[in-house]
Amino acid sequence: MGSARQPLLFEASWAAEPPLLANPDVGVARLVTRGPSRSFTSDVTLLDSTDHRLLRAGVVLAHRVIDSMGEWYMDAPSWSPWLPVDCSIALDAAGELPRDFTCLVKPFLRGATLTPSAALSCDRREMRMLRGDGSPLADIRDDRISVVESGVTTSRAREVTITPRTKLSSTQRDWLVTRMIALGATEVEAFPSTLERLGPRAGAMSDVPRSVPPNVAATLEGFVSNRLIRCLRKVMEADLKARSDGMTLRSGSAAHPVEKSREPGVLPDNRLPDELLDLGGDPITAPRDGIHDDGRHGRIDKLLAAVAKLRVVLEGLSDLLEPRWVSDLTRRIDRVLVLDPDSITVHRLPESYYQFLDMLVTATRAPKLLGDGNVPARPVLAERIRTGVREVLERCDQLDPEIDHGWARARHAAESAASLVGTLQGAGGTRKLTGRLGKVARELGRTGSVNPGPTPEQISGFTPEEAFEAGRRLERDLDQQHEARAEFLEEWPERRRRIIKATKA
Repeated sequence: MGSARQPLLFEASWAAEPPLLANPDVGVARLVTRGPSRSFTSDVTLLDSTDHRLLRAGVVLAHRVIDSMGEWYMDAPSWSPWLPVDCSIALDAAGELPRDFTCLVKPFLRGATLTPSAALSCDRREMRMLRGDGSPLADIRDDRISVVESGVTTSRAREVTITPRTKLSSTQRDWLVTRMIALGATEVEAFPSTLERLGPRAGAMSDVPRSVPPNVAATLEGFVSNRLIRCLRKVMEADLKARSDGMTLRSGSAAHPVEKSREPGVLPDNRLPDELLDLGGDPITAPRDGIHDDGRHGRIDKLLAAVAKLRVVLEGLSDLLEPRWVSDLTRRIDRVLVLDPDSITVHRLPESYYQFLDMLVTATRAPKLLGDGNVPARPVLAERIRTGVREVLERCDQLDPEIDHGWARARHAAESAASLVGTLQGAGGTRKLTGRLGKVARELGRTGSVNPGPTPEQISGFTPEEAFEAGRRLERDLDQQHEARAEFLEEWPERRRRIIKATKA
C-alpha cells in the first residue's frame, strides 16, 4: 500500500462519466467543482525533428494555447540548470519562437529541421472532495488527452489523479481504489511521458544517454561506447553552459516549484495567465541587446577543452577502431579545435561543429570497431595495454643519444600507450600507470626528435650576422637536447622499473 499522501493514479474509459466519489460513511461528504483556473482546455503543438531528437534527449519544446491564450513552453529537467524547467513565455506580436529557446535546442537538433511533430489536446476538469465540516480531503483531476500526428488521431487517454490534501486513512484509500475500479478504471503507478504518448516509433534510445544498457556494458563495443558517451556528455554540458550564459529563463515559479528529477512534461499544471508576467519578456522583443550578438556571452574555451579531451580518448582507442573512421572523426575534431575563442562565441559556431556533434552521436551508438564488439572488453584491453607498454620499454631500451629518430619513435609510443591506458582510468592500477607513461612521454618531448636548425633555404637569405646568431642558437639548442637525453637515459632504469610495477598492479 502506498503512502497516505501519495496520489492515486487511474486510467479510465474515454466515454465514462466523471467519477462521483462521495461516501459519508468513510468521511467523504461531497464533491465540489474547483475554480475556472483548474478546469480548462489546452492545445499543445510539439516542436521537434522528424525523428524526435529533442524528446529522446529529454527536452520538450512546444507551443501551447490554454483557453485561447498562447505561450511558448520548454521543459528539460534532466538538463537543468542549463535548460529551463517548466518555463513558459508569452507570445509577442511577431509570434516567433523565442531566440533563447532556438539557441538552446541547436546542439540537440544538430542541423535537423525543427517542425511541428505532433499535437496534444487536453480537456481537464477538477473537483475537490470535502469532509463533513467542509475541509478539503483530496483533489480529483480528470484529463482527457488525445494525440494527433499528421492530421490523424493516433491515441486517446483518460487519466484520473486523486491527490490527498491531508492524510488519508487506509479505509478511505481502499474505498477510493475499489470505487474507481468499479467505475471501470485501472490503477497505475505512473502515466506515460510525453515521448511515450507518441508511441513505439518515438521511444528509441536517447541521442545523449548516460551509459549503454547494462547487458552490453561489459562487451568491447559497450566499453568503447561508454567512453565516447562520457565525452559526448562533457561536450554537450560545456556547450549548454556556454549557451545559457546570460539567459534569464526561469524554472516554474516560487508559488509552483517543480521537481527537476522528474520526466519532462508538456500539459499545464493549471491555468494561471498572470504567472506569464513573472517570466520576463520574449528574448526577441527585449529592449536590451541580445546575448546572441553582443560577443560578451557564450565563450567556447571550456567547450574546446572538452573536445580536446575527446581527441585524447579517441587516440587511446584508435587501435580498436577502423583507421579511416578514426581519421574522419579526428579531422572533424580538428576543425572545431582551430576555432578562435576570442572571435567566435557559442552562438556563432559554424556548421562544421554540428556535423562533428552528429558524427559523435552516431559513434556512441555503433562505434566502428576492427574486431568483434561482442567479446568481453577486459581481456582485449588488457592485451592492448601489455602490447603498448612492451613497445615503450623496447623503444626506450634501444635509445642512443646520437640517433634522432629513435627518440621520436619512443615518444610516439609513450604518448599512444598513455592515451590507451587513460581510457581505463579508475580501474585497478591504471591511473598510476597512466601517470607514469605520461611523465615518460613529457620527458621524451624535451629530448627533440630531429636536430633543430634553419633550413638551407633560410640560411641562404641570412646576413653574416644573422647566420652567426643562428649558429650560436643551434649550438645552445643541441647542448640542451644532449643534456635532456643524457638525463633521461640516466633515469630510465628507475622509470622502467616503476612502469613494470604499475603494470602488474
